[in-house]
Amino acid sequence: MRKKIIAAIASASVMFSVASFAPLVSAATTIVVTPANTQGWSIADTRPGGAVTFVADPTSPAPTGALQLTTNATTTAKAQYLHAANTPLINVTDLSYYTKQVSAAFPGGDPSYQLIVCLNGAPTATTCPGFTTLVFEPYQNPTQGAVTPGVWQKWNVSGGLFWSTRTVICSNGTVVGTPGGPSSYTLAQIKTMCPSAVVSGYGVNIGSNNPSYVVRTDLFNFNGTVYNFELTNVPTKKSQCKNGGYVNYTDASGKAFTSEKQCKKFVSHEHDKDDGDKNEDKQGQHNDD
Repeated sequence: MRKKIIAAIASASVMFSVASFAPLVSAATTIVVTPANTQGWSIADTRPGGAVTFVADPTSPAPTGALQLTTNATTTAKAQYLHAANTPLINVTDLSYYTKQVSAAFPGGDPSYQLIVCLNGAPTATTCPGFTTLVFEPYQNPTQGAVTPGVWQKWNVSGGLFWSTRTVICSNGTVVGTPGGPSSYTLAQIKTMCPSAVVSGYGVNIGSNNPSYVVRTDLFNFNGTVYNFELTNVPTKKSQCKNGGYVNYTDASGKAFTSEKQCKKFVSHEHDKDDGDKNEDKQGQHNDD
């Protein structure tokens, strides 16, 4: 039983980022993503019948939250969550994520890991030369294990196989393309075949033709930047609120802070027993006025 994703061009903000090339990442950096602060993520090409939500999951690899993708019983439903990038594919070495199948009509159902790629060079504001989506699907990488319902599993995406949603002739004349076919390309092969390829976006997806799915993901890793999906991101020290840091945090209900002062007041209310915060109160009280 074959489940395939119908490729679609994501929103321009994801597809055609014109920011400078992202540098190589030497050490893992974890970014907390919440409903109140999506850190650049968007629902992209999510279609009617598909939904992207944040849920509580104490069993997740970074408890207590996770990202959940769902589809209803229609075959056209699709759920997608993407982040913009502008990274030469040759520099991409570290890709992974965790998934959990809550329920699915297909035994191997899980969110796919997607790389939105311009195989023939950097994207501009309007074009993506050699556009395609490289898709890693857990069930098509059996050497890493079978999809187990109800269990969180980590997938080594950079060491796995991808399929391409489109047939593209790369700048050196090499043809890449397995639309509707099995995963057949390694990351190393694509780098060799299309040396000027640039990743313009990355994320997770289910659908279309994946009806009645409830699947989750967490600790999504793109080249050493790991995204931890949580319902809340509560600050524990006032120093976290300073210099604009308050925008990265929420209160216990998941509501974003609108100012440094509001963030600090929350910490004072929740953590007055912390000696470090008490000392900070005395040393920097004028900053709270």
